[in-house]
Amino acid sequence: MKSKSNFWVILAALTLGLTVSFSSAQAFSESSSLVNNNRKPELVFPVISDVHIDNSSTIDDEKFKAAMNQLNKVAPDQDAFVVVGDLTDYGYETEYDKFFSIYNEKKQDGVNSLFTMGNHDYWNGLSIKDAQTRFLEKTAMESIYYHKKVNGYHFIALSPEDSTTHGLYTVDQINWLKKQLEAAEKDNPGEPIFVFLHQHIKDTVYGSDLWGTQENKELLYDTLKEYPQVITFSGHSHYPLEDPRTIHQKDFTSVGTSSVSYLELEPGKLQGFHPQGYRDISQGMVVEVYNNEVMIKKRDFHKDNWVGDPWVIKYPAKKNKFNYTEDRDHINPVFPTKADASIIEEKSTLRSLTIEFPQATDNLLVHSYQIKAKNLKSGEYDADFKAFSNFYYDPIPKKLEFPINGLQPGTTYEIEIQALDSFGNTSKTKLKTEGTTKALEMVSTQASPTLVTNGESTSIQVKMKNYGSKGVNGKIKIDAPTDWTLVNHEIAYELTGYEEKTLNVKATPSEAISGASEFTVTAYEGEQKIGSKDVQVLVNMMLGQNFDYLQSSLKPAVNEDIPDSILGWTSETPNGWTITNSSHMPAGTIEWQGWSFTTKDFWTKADTQEREDFDLGQGVIAVADPDEWDDNGSPASTGYFDSTLTSPSIKVKGDQNLSLGFASHYKQEGIQTAEVTAVFDNGEKQQVLIYDNKSTSDNGNSHVLNKYEVKSINVPEEASSMKLKWRMYNAKNNWFWAIDDIRLDDQMIVPPN
Repeated sequence: MKSKSNFWVILAALTLGLTVSFSSAQAFSESSSLVNNNRKPELVFPVISDVHIDNSSTIDDEKFKAAMNQLNKVAPDQDAFVVVGDLTDYGYETEYDKFFSIYNEKKQDGVNSLFTMGNHDYWNGLSIKDAQTRFLEKTAMESIYYHKKVNGYHFIALSPEDSTTHGLYTVDQINWLKKQLEAAEKDNPGEPIFVFLHQHIKDTVYGSDLWGTQENKELLYDTLKEYPQVITFSGHSHYPLEDPRTIHQKDFTSVGTSSVSYLELEPGKLQGFHPQGYRDISQGMVVEVYNNEVMIKKRDFHKDNWVGDPWVIKYPAKKNKFNYTEDRDHINPVFPTKADASIIEEKSTLRSLTIEFPQATDNLLVHSYQIKAKNLKSGEYDADFKAFSNFYYDPIPKKLEFPINGLQPGTTYEIEIQALDSFGNTSKTKLKTEGTTKALEMVSTQASPTLVTNGESTSIQVKMKNYGSKGVNGKIKIDAPTDWTLVNHEIAYELTGYEEKTLNVKATPSEAISGASEFTVTAYEGEQKIGSKDVQVLVNMMLGQNFDYLQSSLKPAVNEDIPDSILGWTSETPNGWTITNSSHMPAGTIEWQGWSFTTKDFWTKADTQEREDFDLGQGVIAVADPDEWDDNGSPASTGYFDSTLTSPSIKVKGDQNLSLGFASHYKQEGIQTAEVTAVFDNGEKQQVLIYDNKSTSDNGNSHVLNKYEVKSINVPEEASSMKLKWRMYNAKNNWFWAIDDIRLDDQMIVPPN
């Protein structure tokens, strides 16, 4: 694990270029026992959720151990310990075994253990009944929903009864819940009743709008609303504890528990569902019950410290006395006096400006900022978006720095920034500044053709465009590999206002060259460098493909929240290539419905999570991404991702030994499988490579990040042609596979540096 003491300071510095920071919600002292005026609590129990122990990694094992160690330290006398679902990532027997090897070692003697099922605990390929049976056998719970009494207080645990993301709480289970509530009220009138379930109850806590229960939601809510003393605890959304909406009171009290495994956020903000560092955030809580109040203490396991002040719920509970209501805050955020926003000029590009400004403050929490860019020529807003305040980091940075994308080249903009809190209150003051985007672009560089034989030439093509009204001039410099002859190594150009021009340089290889050659093309405006791109040419090979030919086919986003000005994906294939999706594969995010061709910039704007580390992938790359595919409509809840990318037919000779090379960037999770297969015209098939969750596979049940794979293919005697197939299947909301720079030859492929 990363160092807990330094990680967040380093992260803030790397992300924002700053070291000074502040928080509008200061955590209470670690040394403070907060025993509530020296009264000893009558009941103490931690509540955690979404531990997600999985077979392919030990990272979540370590997080779980850290959480247990801290909970034992801050709550040394626990009466119960509750985990509200997603103990495992897939409900595999081995994952349960890992979970309980840690839990049983760390739990306190005599503690009452309570576990509920989550949707991930069903995702093991078993029937619903068999998945529940496994859960009961491994957890030793009496049923998937049950009622216990601990120190005189009533604990009622519910579980979803299917594997869907939003969970099914059946009418039978809810009717059972009604009887248990009646019994608890009769036994202890007015005393707290604790109800535990995995999915949030719809329209209660932060995250319940997207991740709350769907079916029977009204019946479930109406059953609970008769008991204002009820406190529900739910996980599932992974939303952070810092947001004040994580506790909600209307007819009863609802509490979100965050996640031990990783952070997730609501959509529609610049940072996305998973902001930088999201997998390092780990949270949970400790509940202390006194004779007239319940105190809920929030914990950052990644910081080994508390999160803000505890939530306190007074008893006997009265709805008209609830403090944590939806309308409890009407105070606007405020920017510091004389605060200014500014443009970071050195980070300006053709289609973006980068702004910097000081954080606003709020009585509870500055949640996000509304940022607009007004085109001063057209009067239109070319960018209008929200960005999180990074409130989930500790410490919260004092200043923020954000890129404003989707702008027009060579255009002046007025930038406007307004602060928002969690309850929709906005700052009365708006920070404003002006900036101008760059005007000159090296639009594209490519070789035509990209695969040549000795004696043939190729053309290095460079497209330049001036988006401004004023003329510009400069030069293009081409650095060629050894043994290539160029007609020109440097070309001067002039562009009038708004002119676009393609420059061509003829390049011819010597007879000694075989394999891959890389040219570096650098563009200058005057003497100032504006950009540099690499161009690859393959010589004397049987197959060569880097997908860059598809640059002109790239389209703007459809489902992804990426500005229309960024052309970054297509399902169109290179000549002779095909994409085949299984007829049983459900529809998901359009951009990732099977294999897709994209740029790394577009792909990493969809999400990061080490996608950005594919350094061997350049220009246009091929991507199969079940993780992003599942973000639209949750297709993984009803089926599997299964897509195959197939090469054109390649002439071969019987008994020939071939070498296949390609850049590979792959993350393993669950039973997800990826393979390369050679299919010959005589009907034979040969598995060239396989990635899956077995230790004997090419990936050894691990990630394969940024690796150039080289594999051998033995052609059968009767074969005269073959096709190569890259298939990704058995995948739900798992990870991804990206490939690029495919080479096939009858000589050994030498991996690039």
